[in-house]
Amino acid sequence: MIEREKIKDVLPVFLEYKDQSDSDITDRLTHHGLNLTEAERVSAFLPSAFCRIVLGHKLDLNFPNTYKVYGKEGEYAYSEEPIYKLAIDIASEIYHNESEFADIFNSIVARSAEFNVVNQALNKGSEITGSSLQATTYFGYKTLGKKRSLLSRIFG
Repeated sequence: MIEREKIKDVLPVFLEYKDQSDSDITDRLTHHGLNLTEAERVSAFLPSAFCRIVLGHKLDLNFPNTYKVYGKEGEYAYSEEPIYKLAIDIASEIYHNESEFADIFNSIVARSAEFNVVNQALNKGSEITGSSLQATTYFGYKTLGKKRSLLSRIFG
């Protein structure tokens, strides 16, 4: 399982590559020592988790507990994703206590599909306070949506 500090160490990649694609970020994360599965999950889940923290507080939005993967059937539980759970903790810690990371934090939030949907609704003048978002569908990831083995759930 990836450690909290390893995730915090790669956060600047999101700011450095803010205008690049998710696959470029994933590639860069692998150069920082993450394996492909970790890198894809960090690239996909950190923006969603960080967005959940900030918009959940600011707009009282309800976020789903599952996600989808383009081209695969069904929904997958965030609760079964250790990187997502770590991302929520890290995002909350930064949001509440580490303002020196504001630029990095904002660059991560701005990458999320949830942020884009909320931003579009607000730009149209929609009232969204208290609204519920639908499950995010992630595109272009090779390792998302694969069921984890019993051993990986026990030890990871």
